[in-house]
Amino acid sequence: MKRLFSLLLAWVMLTACAAIAETDSAVEMLRIGTTSAMDGSYTVMTENGPFGKLNYNATVLAPFVVTNAEGIVTPFFMTEWELSEDLNTMTASFATDQGITWHDGEPVTMDDVVFTFNYLISRSSGYMPGLVACEAIDDTTAVLTFTDGKAFSALNSMANFVSVKPEHIWSKVEGDYSEYQGEDARIGCGPYKLAAVDEEAQIMTYEVACDTYLGRDVTVRSFTVKSYDSADALVMALRNGEVDAMYNYSNSLDPTMAASITGVENLDPGMSDNSGNYQIVFGFNKAPTSDLAFRKAVRSALDYELLRSTVGGENGEIPGTGIVAPPNKGFDASLPKLSQDVDEANRLLDEGGYADVDGDGWREMPDGSEMNVLITPQYNQTRQALNLRIAEILMANLEDVGVQTTLDEESVRNSDHATEMRKTGAYELYIGYCSPGVAMYDTAFMYIGYNANNPWGTCRLPEFEAAYEAKLSAGSYEEYNAAMVELQRIADEQVVGLAVCWDKAYFPYRTDKFEGWTNYPAWGVINWETWFNLNTK
Repeated sequence: MKRLFSLLLAWVMLTACAAIAETDSAVEMLRIGTTSAMDGSYTVMTENGPFGKLNYNATVLAPFVVTNAEGIVTPFFMTEWELSEDLNTMTASFATDQGITWHDGEPVTMDDVVFTFNYLISRSSGYMPGLVACEAIDDTTAVLTFTDGKAFSALNSMANFVSVKPEHIWSKVEGDYSEYQGEDARIGCGPYKLAAVDEEAQIMTYEVACDTYLGRDVTVRSFTVKSYDSADALVMALRNGEVDAMYNYSNSLDPTMAASITGVENLDPGMSDNSGNYQIVFGFNKAPTSDLAFRKAVRSALDYELLRSTVGGENGEIPGTGIVAPPNKGFDASLPKLSQDVDEANRLLDEGGYADVDGDGWREMPDGSEMNVLITPQYNQTRQALNLRIAEILMANLEDVGVQTTLDEESVRNSDHATEMRKTGAYELYIGYCSPGVAMYDTAFMYIGYNANNPWGTCRLPEFEAAYEAKLSAGSYEEYNAAMVELQRIADEQVVGLAVCWDKAYFPYRTDKFEGWTNYPAWGVINWETWFNLNTK
């Protein structure tokens, strides 16, 4: 008996692309605002900048599968699939018989599908864990082969992020694909074409490629994406009607700015539960953070009310000990909320042998050597100020219980250094962010545990690794959720990391001109459903 994960499209795919027709309710121009700068890279092989990130939402490119508002995988260019009982094989059908063409007029074929998956194999892509082979068996069907029962995991990991690429273009490109910037590097087969880029004005213009796509009417005829220098400028543009909606991948509007978009006529704050979160990750490769007693002491020392208000504003929530936020699959609401207990922190440090031996006000290591804990914030220009504020609170709280700390200033100003610290596991306390894209399936635990494809974390506790592998090898959402519950239990008992806050995501949009917005939790209203549902009032 095979496991069947066959989800047929709810719409009939009669014609993938037809001549553009006029409708009274069509949105002739949608104006999107962002704070992500146009970076000069407009190639379908990049995920950088607003061009690359927007392709997660079916613009120039066509994702194989997407997620719905509940986070469940839904067909898109891959129309149905069947997983073998051992989860080592996926037999999938693709929309290669629906008349879809690349934007240069070439038909989309199984050669493109096979090329795309082979490209991912060559890169050992984390989006397709365990993928080792792809073979087309007819004009619409391919068999994907995986190791270690990773087919279900790959199906979920690829959602939104893996799109079909044009073989006839990229097979001719020599060297590193990321360096190729020819005009044909922009060519995709999604419902939109990139029509123009004005880097001086920081505006991209997209035009619809066809009237219907995969059997659904494309209701948004064109849209612009304009980059603003600051969130303040973007909010002002939203308030005065210069733009219709905000998009910025996982970087929602800072919750502290919520008041500026709340109660404004014709402006919806676009608030939703954020599946991602800021987190503190413990380094297991070095003492004292490799010591459970010390990690428990850190957990007790922190001022979670201050962290909550700093990160999440008035709608922020003190997180639980299981790290992952409530919107995520497998969330365990039974675990206790984090709370500050300075007396308990001091007791744990005392019992762990961390005493002030020389009377200078700072605790030493149990062997009497100096203890000075390095605080390494993630390098991220968008989140730099908040990362530093979290670091300040963390350092002050630890110093209140006699733990000397030092800020890793090189990590703040040097992305290469920050990356090296993470990849080599040289950090002690690392402050980072789990984006909604990661949280969607890979979860915050990706940054805590060691993974051969993505060496993010340093936790090698056998029970943690077993639970994490069970998550990766899950063959159903039930199995996945069970593994997630176990990972959260371990997070509570072993203090492998700490969520800083469970906050809200804000992606504001205007309500005066258009209707049919779908606000995806943590993602906002600029998503693949917008192109098919938005209409003029």
